[in-house]
Amino acid sequence: MNIFYKKTNKNRLPNLVPLINIVFLLLIFFMLSGTLAKTDLFEVSPPESNTSSSAEAPELVILISDDSKIALDNKSININDLETILAKILETTNIEEILIKADGNAKSGILSKVIKHIRNAGIKRAAIVTQNKDKI
Repeated sequence: MNIFYKKTNKNRLPNLVPLINIVFLLLIFFMLSGTLAKTDLFEVSPPESNTSSSAEAPELVILISDDSKIALDNKSININDLETILAKILETTNIEEILIKADGNAKSGILSKVIKHIRNAGIKRAAIVTQNKDKI
């Protein structure tokens, strides 16, 4: 009897369990760390401007389409209800600024009505999104 003889198993397959664990851990990591882009309710192309500034993280976003549709935080609303909805939101949270994303082809009258409703609701500042002419 040879005690130095090592029996080899030639039909042994590689163990794939650690590889599968690593793949699933990487999948979970990239799913949690990746950012998802928030899409708007309808397509809005802002007007061009010579000067532009980046808006800080707004608490509320109002969208105005070229055919005068209005959305508040990706929910379509009527312009006459805007002031009451904003007043209800202000009862629970303190909002200092609203971001307005108006289409470049939208009527200026609808924009002025939206700004009037924002002021009547008690919000002091409204920022309007524009595109820089140089970047186009």
